[in-house]
Amino acid sequence: MILQDWLSRNAERLGALAALATAFAALSVLVVVPWQIAAADRIQRDQTAREIYREFLNLTVQKPELATADFCTLEEPAQIAAYSAYVDYLFYTAEQMIDTSPEWRDPMAGYLKDHMAYLCSTTGGRGGGDIAATLADLTLTCAPDPPCP
Repeated sequence: MILQDWLSRNAERLGALAALATAFAALSVLVVVPWQIAAADRIQRDQTAREIYREFLNLTVQKPELATADFCTLEEPAQIAAYSAYVDYLFYTAEQMIDTSPEWRDPMAGYLKDHMAYLCSTTGGRGGGDIAATLADLTLTCAPDPPCP
């Protein structure tokens, strides 16, 4: 009976308090849910990039001749195709790793520097703006002369 009287006297205040609690919960959801989604997306992208990098390292160990090949001296179509695929995958790996953290710029630039002849070649790679923009971002530039004599 006492509780019932107290509830009757404070019903309006309790209703206002409940409305405030509901508004606070809704506002919290509007802030927390997008943050959680963004954090989960960032974690997933980082994990995917690391998997791509591990696969690149695995490929380099399995095919060291591709990592050390001189594009300008390759003559056999199979060698050129394998090398092209390797460097394209390296480039893709570099893009993914740099997107996860700027700290990867220097290591990726080191890998790519060894393959500038291919990357700068008009016949090799994906060509065009994507490569040029990424290379410029890594402070790597193509020489004005053709890469292969």
